[in-house]
Amino acid sequence: MTDGDGAVLGVAFQVPVLDAASPGSFLLTAAHCVRPLFDRSQRVRIRAPSGSQSDCSILFCATEDVALLYHSDWLGEPLPCVADRAEGNALVRGAPHGVASEQATFDAYLAGVEGGLLDIVLRSLTYVESEAGHDPLVPLPSSPVYRALRGFSGAPVVRKRADGTVQVIGLVTHRNTRGIANRIYGIPTDRLVEILAEQDIALQMTTDLRQATSDRTMLTGLLGELLTEPGEDLMLWTRLSGLFYSGEPIDRILEAMLLEPQRYGLDDLALARAGFVHARLRLKRDVGTASLNRLREAKARADRADPQDESGLSALMGLRLLMEKPRGGGDLESHAYLFEQAIDRISRASSMTDRQKAYEIASAVGREAVLAYLGNPPPWPADSVTASYYKRLEAQHLSLLHEYGATLRDKQEVVHIGLAIAPAIWDISSMAEQVDALVVSGKNAAIQRSNAIFYCQMLLVEAMLCRLKHSDLHAFTLACLSTQALSNAGLLLSHEGVAAILRCVKAADPSLYRLVTQVHQFGIRKGVEIVKCVLTDDVDVIDRASRIAVPYSEQVRDLKGILTLRLDVLAE
Repeated sequence: MTDGDGAVLGVAFQVPVLDAASPGSFLLTAAHCVRPLFDRSQRVRIRAPSGSQSDCSILFCATEDVALLYHSDWLGEPLPCVADRAEGNALVRGAPHGVASEQATFDAYLAGVEGGLLDIVLRSLTYVESEAGHDPLVPLPSSPVYRALRGFSGAPVVRKRADGTVQVIGLVTHRNTRGIANRIYGIPTDRLVEILAEQDIALQMTTDLRQATSDRTMLTGLLGELLTEPGEDLMLWTRLSGLFYSGEPIDRILEAMLLEPQRYGLDDLALARAGFVHARLRLKRDVGTASLNRLREAKARADRADPQDESGLSALMGLRLLMEKPRGGGDLESHAYLFEQAIDRISRASSMTDRQKAYEIASAVGREAVLAYLGNPPPWPADSVTASYYKRLEAQHLSLLHEYGATLRDKQEVVHIGLAIAPAIWDISSMAEQVDALVVSGKNAAIQRSNAIFYCQMLLVEAMLCRLKHSDLHAFTLACLSTQALSNAGLLLSHEGVAAILRCVKAADPSLYRLVTQVHQFGIRKGVEIVKCVLTDDVDVIDRASRIAVPYSEQVRDLKGILTLRLDVLAE
């Protein structure tokens, strides 16, 4: 980073901040590097390793020496952040002043945590600065080591994995002030999360599970450890569902573990946890009866293992069973009353933190709204009980999202975008601008979270918008690829988010709906041939779309590939 005159201020690095309204890049640095510019409402200039330069706005400077920058353009993939305070080897990426290289990586060792800060040893530097007659407790501004270390302010402290990737574990803030030249200090990433949360900014943390998913055996072992570790019962879903949404077969691995619990050392409470998560994931795939049976089995185990329900796990499963219970068209009001009672019981659970309650209630409210929508989809009459209930749930979800923004944003921001889109697309001709803005936000949110399933949902809505604009070739190409990606991942079209969109597509655009259903069942080539046999309209453009989509279909063989597919060059 430099100021307007070119003076080096320190280092900034890109991090995964979750904000669907901001498609650009967020960078962290030490606040003391940029505070003078921030106080004068000025921007800071960043220089990338490639040599390119651009200006960033300074969003805030915290008292704990943390500042957040924003660049309006996408600068590339952010560095994943993990909570890791364990002693051991590390690296520090800085911009040492006065040496030939403007950027350098120093070997380091994390010696521990001192006063809440990472205590980092730079192995490459001398141990003690000394000068005759100088107070050893006062740094030497004239020391070349001191000048070099100034360029490490704001630098990321990282750990390198076996596959060559790196993960951020902290942010360098200052050097040792007692003459020990190779000692610097940094703020751990878990504390960075808390500092940003105080500004209602959500910094996404990566779990080690995500990095191990290429090896199913290793992932299974890690899941076993997670299920049997004490505490955090209620947050298990938040730690595993992200992997599921990115395309990992977490539900299938859990199913295998549930079949052989002794092999994995799972006791009754661990089995209850596994069954609860497994049932919720399978409900996403709409495996209804089997999932509800799994949920009942898990609740029975939880009742046996924890009769007083100190963890609140049984109450949460009771709420889910109530939500999934078949409901008739005339008893929505009585069901809504029971749902509100169940939510109230969760809100009064003494064993749960406010953060846990907020997450579980928001998750339940979002699911309840979707189920109400699917049970009686639009168009809704003016006096519709379903419409009133849906709007009330949507408002409740938004209120929780505003109140617990940093805590809920990771999983619940995409849920709320979906809740806003579902009824809006039924009137897409008059609400095209609003729907388009929601799709843009939804795609940004999906990319930030690596949520490939939600990204596919947004592409289906984008296909509807393209049809409205008579961009039929683009619309059918998007439909082919997004549907093929979902099919490859084993996701049914009855998945709640997909089903909510397809209810409208079926009513509003029969050609698009038939294409989606046939491609999902038979693949692009065979599905399109079947569509061509039964449709009279749009046949030629669908055929052209399939020829465009087929060469790209290999890139979506893995569901996560849809996130990096350059869809803008496929058609028109």
